[in-house]
Amino acid sequence: MKVEKISSKIASWSLIFVGIGHTITDLTSPKSETQIDFIQKMKEFPIEIMGTATNIFSFHQGFSLMMGLLLFGYGLLNILILRNNQASSIPTNIIIFNIIICVISFVLSIKYFFIVPIVFTGIALLGFAISLIIKLRK
Repeated sequence: MKVEKISSKIASWSLIFVGIGHTITDLTSPKSETQIDFIQKMKEFPIEIMGTATNIFSFHQGFSLMMGLLLFGYGLLNILILRNNQASSIPTNIIIFNIIICVISFVLSIKYFFIVPIVFTGIALLGFAISLIIKLRK
């Protein structure tokens, strides 16, 4: 049970780190002149969604910040599950759900992102997969 929990803990922390890193990078990355011009064009592109007027940059920025928050929250939720279930093993359905989410995240990271989110989502996938393998062997 110890290796099962350690691998889940590593997986969970990996998601927390990528969520924090995503948010910090989004908020602090310096912008090139080309990026600033593109951001200005995005701000000038109005959209209306369900009666709310905004622009494409605000929509993009909101999605980006929400992504960081949700990655952080998902990892932290798994840490809390581990902490609250110290005496017993992690339920199989939660491990399987984590694997499904991590497989999708890993594939999306490969398709759309760069090495850092690929590595962190890959670590999370591997950690939860190890937990499941160990649990099923018992």
